[in-house]
Amino acid sequence: MRIVQALLEEKMTVYQLINKLGDVPQATMYRQLSTLTDADLVKASEERQVKGTTEKIYSVIEDNLQLSRQEFSVYSQDEHLRFFMTYHAHLLGEMQRYLLNRDAENYKDDGFSYGITSLHLSEEEKNDFFHRYYALMKEFASKKPSTDRQSISLATIFIPSSD
Repeated sequence: MRIVQALLEEKMTVYQLINKLGDVPQATMYRQLSTLTDADLVKASEERQVKGTTEKIYSVIEDNLQLSRQEFSVYSQDEHLRFFMTYHAHLLGEMQRYLLNRDAENYKDDGFSYGITSLHLSEEEKNDFFHRYYALMKEFASKKPSTDRQSISLATIFIPSSD
C-alpha cells in the first residue's frame, strides 16, 4: 500500500521508491513491485538507459485501484473483514511512523487528528453527501506534489448503522 501511495504522487524508479519509503530493503522492493505488476496495479511506464543498464520507471494503473460496486459485492463477509484488517494494519503503520518521527507540539500545525462522527441522513441526504464528498476528494486528490504542498493521508471508513 505504501508503494502504491508513493507512486500515486509521482512516477519513480526502484531506487527513488527505496529512498522515499526509507525502510524497505531492495530485494523486498523488487518482490513487491513484481507482485503489484502481476496484479495490474503498477506498471513500468517508462524505461531509460543509465550506465549501460535499463532503469524502469514505475507508475500506478489508477483505473485498477478501485473496486467497482459489482466487484465489491462478490466478496464474502470474511474477505471484507480480512481486507479491513489489512487496511487498518497499514493505517496503524502510517500512524506509528508519524508519531515516532514528530513531536506533540507539531501535531496541530501538521493537521494531525482523528475522530469519529455519526451522521443522521435521509437517503437523499446521504446520496448528496457522498456526491459532494467524492467531488471534493477528486478535486484535492488531483493536486500534484510540489515544494509548497505537504503530503497528508486521509483515511475514511463509512459504516452504515446496523439498526
